Amino acid sequence: MNVKVLVVDPSPASRDALRQAISGAGAQFRGLASLAEARRNLLEYAPDVVVAALDLPDGDASAFLEEIARDTPRRAAWAIAPAGRLEDAVAAMSRGADDFLWRPVSADRVSVLLGRLLERRESEAKAEETRLRLARVEAAAALPGRSARWAAAMSAIERLAGERSVLVTGEEGTEKEAAALFLHRLSPRGAEPFVRAAGADLRESLARAGRGTVYLSGIDLAPVSVQELALTTLDRTDRPGLILGADNDPSGAVRRGVLLEAIPGRLESSVVHLPPLRERGEDVLRLARHFLEETAGTLAFDAEALDALAAHDWPGNVQELREAVRRAAELAEGPTIGPIVVRSVLGRPLNAPGSRRRRAPVVRIAVGDSLAEVERRLIQKTLEFAKGNKKKTAELLKLSLKTIYNKIKEYGLEH
Repeated sequence: MNVKVLVVDPSPASRDALRQAISGAGAQFRGLASLAEARRNLLEYAPDVVVAALDLPDGDASAFLEEIARDTPRRAAWAIAPAGRLEDAVAAMSRGADDFLWRPVSADRVSVLLGRLLERRESEAKAEETRLRLARVEAAAALPGRSARWAAAMSAIERLAGERSVLVTGEEGTEKEAAALFLHRLSPRGAEPFVRAAGADLRESLARAGRGTVYLSGIDLAPVSVQELALTTLDRTDRPGLILGADNDPSGAVRRGVLLEAIPGRLESSVVHLPPLRERGEDVLRLARHFLEETAGTLAFDAEALDALAAHDWPGNVQELREAVRRAAELAEGPTIGPIVVRSVLGRPLNAPGSRRRRAPVVRIAVGDSLAEVERRLIQKTLEFAKGNKKKTAELLKLSLKTIYNKIKEYGLEH
C-alpha cells in the first residue's frame, strides 16, 4: 500500500497504537507530538493522510484539518477524538475532516478507513484518466494540423501541461488562447476553472480561478504594473496556474524595453511557440477543408480555389483563414467554391505562389495607459515596420521628419 500517513497526537501510547495499526495495514507511518512539528513536516513528508488529535496542546487541531481540506483536497484529513466525545468528532468533520477515529484507537477502524481511501484514489485515478483522454481528443479537434512545426508545438503543450506557469508565444491569430485552454485542460488543474484575464483585472482573475488557471494575453504589451504583478505571482506556490501570452518575440520585447526581462527569464524552460500559418505548409489546405466542413459540410473548394488559398500569406493566421472560409461558404453558389469567391473574400489581389508580404504590426492600448506610452508604442512599431527609415516613419504617421527625430530621441527609440 503506497500510502503515507502523518499522525499528530500528544499521547505516546496512542501514537504507538496508530503506528502498529497503520504499519500493519501496509502504509507508511510518521508520528509527531505537536502541531508545530506537523507543519514543519508537511512539505517534506508529503503525506496522503493527516491524522490529528483534537486535544493538541499547541493549537487548534480542527482548524489545522480545515486547512488541509481547503489547501490540498486530495489529502485525507482524519480527527482523533476522545472516546464518547461524538460532538467533538462531528464538529471536526463540519470543518473539513473526512472522518474520525476514537481514542483508544481500533486497528480494524484504521484498516477500514485506509481501505476506503484506496478505493477513492482508484476511482479518482480512473476519472482523471478518462478526463485526460477526452481533453486530448478535444485538443486535436480544436488545434488541428499535421505539419512538423505544428506537431512540435502540440508536443510542447503536452510536455508542459504539468507546469504551473507557461509562456505561449506567437503572432496574433495563431490560436494562443486555445493553446492556453488545453495546457490547462491537460494539467492536474484541468477540472478547475479556466479564467481569461484582461490586464487590469489580473488580481481579480487570480482570485476567481481558485485552484484552476488564469490566462493573460498580451503580456508583452501590458503596463509595467501588470507585468510586475504577473512576475510576483509566478514566484508564489499558493496560487492558480498562470499562462501568459505574448504576440511578439519576448527577447525583442525585452530589448525594446516593453517587457520585463525577468518574465521570459523565469519561464525560459516553459515556452510554447505557435508558428504562423505561413510556416505550416500543407496545414493551410488541411485547415481550410476542416473549417469548411464545420461551416458547410456539403461544400468543397475546387483545385484553383485551393491554389489561391495556398498562395496567400495569411497575415491574420488561423483566425483569418477561419473567417475567410466562413465568408466564402456564404458567397458560394453551387456545390463548389472557386478562386473568384476566394479573391473576393480576401479583398485584395493574391500573392504569387511563394511570395510573402510583410505583416503590418498592431499596436494595442488599454484603459489606463498614458497618452505618452501610447504614442511611444505607435512610433516604435511604425519605426520597426519601416525598417528604421525615419522618413518613411514620418510619412506613415503624417508627422514632420523633425518631429519624428525629436520623438525618437525623447523616447529612446534609436533603431
